[in-house]
Amino acid sequence: MAERGIDQTLRAAIEGDQAAWRELVEDYSGRVYGLLLRQCRNAELAEEITQATFVKIVSKLPDYDEQGRFESWLFRIAINRLRDEMRRRKRQASTMDFAETPPEAVGQTSNGPMPGDRMDTQEEHDKLHTAIAQLPEADREVLYMRYTAELSFAQIAEALEQPLGTVLARSHRALKKLRTLLEQSQETA
Repeated sequence: MAERGIDQTLRAAIEGDQAAWRELVEDYSGRVYGLLLRQCRNAELAEEITQATFVKIVSKLPDYDEQGRFESWLFRIAINRLRDEMRRRKRQASTMDFAETPPEAVGQTSNGPMPGDRMDTQEEHDKLHTAIAQLPEADREVLYMRYTAELSFAQIAEALEQPLGTVLARSHRALKKLRTLLEQSQETA
């Protein structure tokens, strides 16, 4: 979106400009997919929900009026779609376990770094993903939105519809817990 700003691109997409729509999809689909993949650890589901998110955006874009908040709105839609799907699958008592995807599959297909993703060994990489999996869902969600989707804390607060202070505290707490878990895994190694 270097040639035109987000507001211009959105206006053009609303008016039916296919190039503007493609630009939105190209600029944001990788980050949406990465966030969803980190959350559910299922590449097919992440792809499906990414597509569903953009389909919903197409239908809702003409009503969009939150100037300057597009990213938060987009990621809120993606997270809500994922939550709905996870609830639906839980109700169906699916045997699918999203936490069983090998960590290397997540790291290779996501486009955003997580703290420690540049680790030297596969063992360290695995320890990081094991530690992240032990965090409460709300903590993981904030970390993924920050480090995978690359959202600012203000955007995360908007997307989650929570006060900024809550998001900052949750991020700080999550990183502290993660550090503790990683130190414990070092001690037991």
